[in-house]
Amino acid sequence: MTYQQQPPPPQGTPYPGPPPKRLRPHDPLAVALGNASLLGLGYFLIRRWFFGLLGLAGTAVLLVLMYQRKDTAYQFGLLGWGLLQVLHGLFLATRPPERTASIPKRIVAAVVTLAVVASGVVLKRGAADVADDVTAARRAGDCAKVVQAQDEVWFGDRLVAGKDMDRGDSDVEICGRLETVRSHLGTAVGLGDVDSVKEGYGMLGPIASDPRQQATAGAVMDRFVKDLQTMESCEQITLTAWLRTRKLSKNLLDRANAVVPRIEPNALLACGDDYASRKNWVTARATYQRLVTTYPKAKQAARARAGLVKATLAIELDNVRNLVLDGSYCSSPAKYSGAKPYHRGFNPAIFLGDGSQYADQLPAAWSIDDPYRATIVVCTETPGQGAAVQTCPYVPESNPYGGEVSYVTFRKVTVPVKVYELRTGRLVLSTIVQMSGEACPYRLSSSSTDNESVTPSDTQVQAAFRPLVVRP
Repeated sequence: MTYQQQPPPPQGTPYPGPPPKRLRPHDPLAVALGNASLLGLGYFLIRRWFFGLLGLAGTAVLLVLMYQRKDTAYQFGLLGWGLLQVLHGLFLATRPPERTASIPKRIVAAVVTLAVVASGVVLKRGAADVADDVTAARRAGDCAKVVQAQDEVWFGDRLVAGKDMDRGDSDVEICGRLETVRSHLGTAVGLGDVDSVKEGYGMLGPIASDPRQQATAGAVMDRFVKDLQTMESCEQITLTAWLRTRKLSKNLLDRANAVVPRIEPNALLACGDDYASRKNWVTARATYQRLVTTYPKAKQAARARAGLVKATLAIELDNVRNLVLDGSYCSSPAKYSGAKPYHRGFNPAIFLGDGSQYADQLPAAWSIDDPYRATIVVCTETPGQGAAVQTCPYVPESNPYGGEVSYVTFRKVTVPVKVYELRTGRLVLSTIVQMSGEACPYRLSSSSTDNESVTPSDTQVQAAFRPLVVRP
């Protein structure tokens, strides 16, 4: 079988072939409403699958960027992306020469778009409510409510209000640091620990400089100030001393410094009295002295000065008692300002030294042991011999008639003495006390020498020491 080319049609006759493609009529309103959902729904309604998927992908990318970058520019970009899809969808829907209204499609598009818009509005309102709750709690200085409000945050809140949620996270983090500060300051109040209050102030300083955290940081500081005022006095003055010497920072950290002048005088006085009641006179005196030095015009200063005198006297008395007890007073004389001055008349005395044995022959009122009742301290040295009183012959007892006669001279007893006024600790008299006594006893020991001391009676000892004790 043979074939030949078909001859062309006569001129003016249409060329035979497939008929031109007829565009499907669309509903522009349904397309616009569908694309306004930002889900590319309008494209899917007109079977433009590529543009529909592209619309979905663009929306997803913008949502991810909104979540990550937390910039409102991406929110406007999302709106712009939606507007672009609406315009593009209208363009595609109005290309066919014919249009048709599709009520079902319009209803579906409107419902989906309204659901998306409503979800966005709800999310935005919810995020705003959470942010407002966090802000209100922060402004009230209530960290517990800050944490409680921020715990309500979820993914949707971070998506539509990322920056606000980040600020809430920052508030929660700062509240955690403030809780640590509160712990340090609580330890400082409980133990009077300066290191703890230093650590607390070091952490609180940067927070106190943040204008947004004035209430929360102020609440911690106010609690510290309140607790500071109820502390035990001796622990309180440990902290007030540090607060008084710290450099003012001109912010809320200075609130504690403001109460120091009001509470420290009472604390110093109470602490000094407490140490005095336990007879810790050295610390009591130092505490009274700090009060007098730091607050000389305070009403508590008068009582502190009285306490200072009392503590000083007690310290001096303890010192003198120790020196007397160990026998070192004469080498290191000290004063007891509470003693009476060395005066005319009777002056109770403490006798010390090698010659103090004669004190046993004095009236009990003359020789005492307690510096609290004494006026003078009489320091005696080793007794010696003075002027001759009488010379007597002695023969050995074993041969009283044929033994060699020896002559023994009896001399007065001399005792070098130094008298110290206890009130001032100064030397008021240095002399030699000389005592007469019984000479030439019937019997002498074999160790006797050519010179012997007399044996003074109580009356003679009293006569010799009387000018020291009973000042004319």
